[in-house]
Amino acid sequence: MTEKTFDMDSFIHAIILKAPVESVYEYVATSSGITKWFIGKAKYFYKDSHIRLGNEHARKGDSFLWNWLNKDLELKGVVTESTENKIFSFTFSPLFLVTVELSKTDDNNTRLTLKQEYQDSASKNDFSYINCCTCWVFFMTNLKSVIEHGIDLREKEIADEMMVNY
Repeated sequence: MTEKTFDMDSFIHAIILKAPVESVYEYVATSSGITKWFIGKAKYFYKDSHIRLGNEHARKGDSFLWNWLNKDLELKGVVTESTENKIFSFTFSPLFLVTVELSKTDDNNTRLTLKQEYQDSASKNDFSYINCCTCWVFFMTNLKSVIEHGIDLREKEIADEMMVNY
């Protein structure tokens, strides 16, 4: 993002991960993967009530229930697109749509590009937009830390909203 490309409708962040695309997709599109770096608990449902196994890829049309780590906060949403090892999109609150795109780099690493934008029917909320924009930077960095070094940077012992890793 640059000053010229910045707007309050959408943002894009990208990161290079030293792992194959297939491995990164597991971290993004499975409940066992996404809980290692982003969410405390995750369940994906198909046909409204059947729960996907922890290592099973969520698919387009699946609903989900995510619970934050050490917070009394849950989020329900829907997977809007899922193409194995390429793209994973989901609703993120009633306001946003998040799209994660993966591509292989020349040196067999993975470029992860995350775009968050307002859903068509959403009313704009500047606080939520800015909060998400900054929080995704931390969580993408945490994903890199988990994948490349096996270290989860999220705070698990101190409940303090002012902590950048809470």
